[in-house]
Amino acid sequence: MKNGFPLIGERVSLVPLETDDIRAMAPFFSDVKEIYYYLPDALLPRNLKQLESLMEDWNDGKENFVFACRLEEKTIGLVTLSYVDPISGHAELGVMLAEPEYRGRGLAQEAMRLIIDYAFSELRLHRLYARVARDNEASLKLFRQLGFSEEGTMREAMRREGRYIDLLFFGLLEQEYKPLPPPSF
Repeated sequence: MKNGFPLIGERVSLVPLETDDIRAMAPFFSDVKEIYYYLPDALLPRNLKQLESLMEDWNDGKENFVFACRLEEKTIGLVTLSYVDPISGHAELGVMLAEPEYRGRGLAQEAMRLIIDYAFSELRLHRLYARVARDNEASLKLFRQLGFSEEGTMREAMRREGRYIDLLFFGLLEQEYKPLPPPSF
């Protein structure tokens, strides 16, 4: 993989978030069934203006970055690299694919491998972590397949439908990660 963006995999690429990407993701963020596990705060749909404000917070260009995940030039999801701390060498990762037709095909794993490779090689981070709702089977499976270890539980941290859900913490150290082979073009 070459250094810098776009990050290009076999099928997906990651590019810095643009206004058109936010618009493409608006239907996902307006559907509470879709954001059920993705956003740990109040389960409220976001309109485009609210989503733009949210993305501005998430993508401050200092310690928080959002990338559009594209498949054949179509924005299909987002990858986040948050709370980047170059001194301690750690950051939090997140991923979402907006439409069910793109899930379960290994695209999220490919996107995550691109950002993990970048974080460990180019950014020289030492540790990456993620928070995942205990009931979010797809994300639990993804992070385990990527080699993340379950490190702890934030008990009853997210309220959904009158009940509380634990958030599980997963971590990955740079020496534990198996990088992707270079893409074949």
